Amino acid sequence: MLRREIVMGELAHGSHLKEPSLAQRFGVSRLPIREAIAQLDREGLVEILPRRGAFVIGITDQDVSDIYECRTMIELAAVRRVATTIDAPAIAHLNRVVDQMEIAVNTGQLRMMATADMAFHRCIVQLSRNRALIASWEPLAPLIEAILGISDTTCVELPLAVTSHRAITDALAIHDAAEAVSIMAIHLPSGEHLIHGAIRSVRESRQVGLQPA
Repeated sequence: MLRREIVMGELAHGSHLKEPSLAQRFGVSRLPIREAIAQLDREGLVEILPRRGAFVIGITDQDVSDIYECRTMIELAAVRRVATTIDAPAIAHLNRVVDQMEIAVNTGQLRMMATADMAFHRCIVQLSRNRALIASWEPLAPLIEAILGISDTTCVELPLAVTSHRAITDALAIHDAAEAVSIMAIHLPSGEHLIHGAIRSVRESRQVGLQPA
């Protein structure tokens, strides 16, 4: 929840994250709050200063672009590797995940879509069996999923995203590495474009809501 609020701009840059008040707000002890803040610090969303506490850094458009640049390098390497080794059960699993995406889009459940989307890409990275790729991708995953799920409305481009995931799976099914890489190389930058627009829209709407009547 804190990650989402930071991404959406509800917790602004410089906000002091005080453990007692957050523990009271969420109805938990201070330990899980401390652990959450430490995780956000590792993700670069929060800075912990000795003897002063934790403060929100936030996320900028450039941060999103940097995250997607790293993500793209990792996933292109992973999908290229997976195309040569993937088997029928793994293809069936990927198709089931894409089915979940389609259901989520058709029912307007964007957070469900974000979860399924990340499950698809996590599966491809894990199927690479490259520990370095997996170790590089996993720290990005919670932040990417939070970014993907910031909007509560269905975007008209989401059906195209489902189609892209299906096309990647079809290319992997015939072990066509070049095609799978080509589709992924288009798919991820397209997703980044949508994310920039979604973040901007959510933050602008929030600013309008904060203006006095």
